Amino acid sequence: MRVATPTAKTKNVCKDFASRDFVLREAELRDADEIHDILKQAFKGLEGRGYSARAIEAAVISAEEIRKRILLGEQVIVAELGNEIIGTVTGVEEHESMHVCSLAVHPKYQNRGVAKQLMKHLEKIAHDKKCHKLFLCTAWSMTEAIRLYETLGYEEEGHLRRYFCGEDFIVFSRFIKRREN
Repeated sequence: MRVATPTAKTKNVCKDFASRDFVLREAELRDADEIHDILKQAFKGLEGRGYSARAIEAAVISAEEIRKRILLGEQVIVAELGNEIIGTVTGVEEHESMHVCSLAVHPKYQNRGVAKQLMKHLEKIAHDKKCHKLFLCTAWSMTEAIRLYETLGYEEEGHLRRYFCGEDFIVFSRFIKRREN
């Protein structure tokens, strides 16, 4: 088992990863370039699948923008295997809800539960912050992502026509169950 370097930022160790462990943790400023690269790798194969080059360029935010998100206290989480970042998710608290702004896993680690664990971890953070729901927007062409969201209990809430660089998007959300005291 991989032992995470003990820090206050280490969040969770996940074991359902092809018999190897990966760590979920808050991103640090030094991670921004690697997170940017994960976004580039994850989105580069989408252009031929109904996602425009302009939309891909906008989805792959810069390392500087990632640093700003971290400095602003947004929930930027990374999945790390060894010393390599293999996935990321970002959530922004908005009006007692958590907006999932981005989710990306390096292509060689996709379909192995990394995205699922990142989303579950973000949901726990949202729950701890007393958010009522998580919501996100995704393009109709992101069929793998849509299947993931539906598997995690997200429901289609609506459509945004020509929302993101001219792309039609689907809004998904999941209510957070509150424990009654």
